[in-house]
Amino acid sequence: MEQSLENLRKKAFTYAREAFQAHREQIFEAMHVINQCGDMARQSGLLALEGLAELWADEEGLTIEDSTFHGRYDEETLTYSLAGRDVPLKELLIFMVFKIVDASDRDTVGKEFLAQVEKNGCSGYEWLVAYLYLTGMLDIYAGQLPGNFYLYHRVMVPEEWLEDYDRYCQKMVLRWDERDKILRQEMVNESFEREFSVKRAFEKMFQEMESERLCYLLKELDYETLAAGTAFAGEAVRNRILEHMETRKIGLVIEEWSCKRNFGYHLSDILDAMDRMLILAGLAGGMGFGWGSFPCSEDGAAAGNSP
Repeated sequence: MEQSLENLRKKAFTYAREAFQAHREQIFEAMHVINQCGDMARQSGLLALEGLAELWADEEGLTIEDSTFHGRYDEETLTYSLAGRDVPLKELLIFMVFKIVDASDRDTVGKEFLAQVEKNGCSGYEWLVAYLYLTGMLDIYAGQLPGNFYLYHRVMVPEEWLEDYDRYCQKMVLRWDERDKILRQEMVNESFEREFSVKRAFEKMFQEMESERLCYLLKELDYETLAAGTAFAGEAVRNRILEHMETRKIGLVIEEWSCKRNFGYHLSDILDAMDRMLILAGLAGGMGFGWGSFPCSEDGAAAGNSP
């Protein structure tokens, strides 16, 4: 694939002057569309691009086999409409977007893109457009940032149009940076909310749980889950769990804490452990056990404790 890609690059470079002299707006539109595809893929995943490709195919009157959306698109997808925009080689673009959704690896999808470019029979400035689409889609598949895309293609811009190119790209990158900041803040807020909600539920459950039930649950859980699940619980809850734990497990849990404190806990492991403890607590709560029939500890470490 690399040799074919290099051949395409050479053809694109050959027609770069013609492209920027007579078709500059179309080149910028092609880059804008690639940027939009990248935005959607970063925000919603590659699968979201399928709706985008179907929308564009509908607008072009192209037949879609096994349509998923059947002409019904959400508001976000509709904002990416190409209607009324001077976007070159739309059919090639649509083909590439469809392919990137189901791509198994970079080389395979790259070969399919190159074959379609040859089939389309590009001419003149279209070689540069095809090269932009192909490299842009491969960048999206690889999760590259848009700034890299613009810098990579800067070498193909004739000197007299570099200022226009840089000004356009700077606007696009700044716009993407602003969207990225908003997206990252939303993701952080969602993460914080999940962390706080899990911790609140965990502490409420195990602070208020009856002693007999708590002892039973602690026997059912392995020491690694117990150590991770209680590592960042409040001190009162952590101490209460220790008081109701078998002496043998207490030693293992403390040793696990000591080891992981030195090398660091992964927050996802802690939240997963808390979730497992909460799930088991919920399941056990619906089993109708007579909790008094379970001794609090085989070795008597926490026998007789009250909630």
